[in-house]
Amino acid sequence: MIRAIFFDIDGTMVSYRNKIMSPKLRDDLMALQQAGILIFVCSGRAPQDLKSTGMLRDVAFDGYVTVNGQCCYNAQGVYRDNPVPREDLQAALEVLETHEELAALVEENGVSYLTSHNQRVDEVFEFLHTKQYPVMPAQRMVEHKVYQFIPLVNKEEEHLFVSVMPGCSYTRWHPLGIDVTAKGEGKADGIRATMAHYGLKPEETMAFGDGENDLTMLALVGTAVAMGGTDERVKACAHYVTDTVEEEGISKALRHFSLLPPERI
Repeated sequence: MIRAIFFDIDGTMVSYRNKIMSPKLRDDLMALQQAGILIFVCSGRAPQDLKSTGMLRDVAFDGYVTVNGQCCYNAQGVYRDNPVPREDLQAALEVLETHEELAALVEENGVSYLTSHNQRVDEVFEFLHTKQYPVMPAQRMVEHKVYQFIPLVNKEEEHLFVSVMPGCSYTRWHPLGIDVTAKGEGKADGIRATMAHYGLKPEETMAFGDGENDLTMLALVGTAVAMGGTDERVKACAHYVTDTVEEEGISKALRHFSLLPPERI
């Protein structure tokens, strides 16, 4: 019996084309809650992104697994808090100071910013369908709690940061971007914390995802669903492959598994 479902955002609940959850999905998520099923966001996005974009409409999720599992919270407060080690951020700062042509996104709980601006920033934020973050001094990284550090680097450049941040793990989500978080299994660590907090067993959980940073999440839950059109590695990790977000893939999968009543014709 499914008691809880975890949903990635970008490419899963929200289309890169439409930039906001569809009205149909919004109604289905609320129907899940009415049926007694817990629903959770499980995203690389920071809490402030969810508020500023309005992409999730008015849906009040039961909990939020954000910044790839490093900051997890619900209406009562934060139940997982796992920032990037300060010494790794110091090493990353030194790389940025040495390579002034590179920029990074930095995500705290409540504040997101860029260390500088360049053409890659424009390209990445066009992809993210999000207003560009303000530029702040990179020195701030070592003065505040950071949950996710995102250098805008290609595959050949990523070693500049990965090699000097041994206390961290990383996943690539864009040809010009990697998510760097405290060492662990990313979203899976956040889901484990959520399972413990709510008394859930893996076999009672389901997850929907479409990207590399969803692999640990899909491997952990009892029922893993990959969105249509996604990477073959994600499909290989799933128990079921549904349609794309534009084709209402989540809604179709929920009915495939009989979690919601069939639609009337």
